[in-house]
Amino acid sequence: MDTEEYLFVYGTLRSQMNDPLHGLLEKHAVLVGTGSFQGKLYDLGRYPGAIPSHGKTDRVLGEIYRFSEPQRALEILDEYEGHRFKRKRVTIIQADGKSITSWIYLYVRSVTRRARIQAGDYVQYRNSF
Repeated sequence: MDTEEYLFVYGTLRSQMNDPLHGLLEKHAVLVGTGSFQGKLYDLGRYPGAIPSHGKTDRVLGEIYRFSEPQRALEILDEYEGHRFKRKRVTIIQADGKSITSWIYLYVRSVTRRARIQAGDYVQYRNSF
């Protein structure tokens, strides 16, 4: 039996980005609110990638979704994210300051020659073009 699972999205799956796969979240999950992850965000071209950071001020902003039946939706998302990203459980700080454990897709390749999105907010970054 599935238990409730959370997913933190920070890039093209955020509601403001109008990605077709966002419909999967709307169908299988409920938007809980916004939050942040202790990490760094990079511009990878058509989408961003987040990596963990030890810097306390390094934040990636995004949305938190709660699945009641996560298995199938996460399988689809695993395929969508491909080999460049790995799904991992991390601590997310919600807007109210409380922390939860959530899935996130972290970038697993080198970010050496990638531009860092300093503000950690992909929606704001994309809207600045």
